[in-house]
Amino acid sequence: MAEARVQRLLPPDEWKKRQIETLKSVGARNYAQGISMPKKDPIEAGIAAQARYEEQMKKDEVLKRREAALKATNINEWYAYASDLGTNRLVEGVVKREKKVDKFVKGWQPLLLDHVSKIDELPNVTDADREERMLENLRGLKALKGKWR
Repeated sequence: MAEARVQRLLPPDEWKKRQIETLKSVGARNYAQGISMPKKDPIEAGIAAQARYEEQMKKDEVLKRREAALKATNINEWYAYASDLGTNRLVEGVVKREKKVDKFVKGWQPLLLDHVSKIDELPNVTDADREERMLENLRGLKALKGKWR
């Protein structure tokens, strides 16, 4: 029979074990319930927080925290997560967002077609011509950034 003992915090291994076991048993249900009844509208809250977000992104400690997190991992760890979690989620996520894909393609395609038509009209004989086409392509794409919405 196990004995009782007073312990302010669980040992790390036990803490992790409890967290994972709880997540496995009720995590999906709790998540589904939580997203169906948010305390605030998440879109409105995100818009309201834009100024704070922009301000936080200017702080050195925030930028250094990102760098530190990147340095704390490696390509093999990234690959393990990406291959284990990413493949199915990518396909499922895009398919579920087909309406967004449709909106993007229908908005972007005419703008892009107009842009590439202008590039296609430029001379393409010399190296200087090709350099100018490349620069015009870059300038045009930069000018189009964000315009499809």
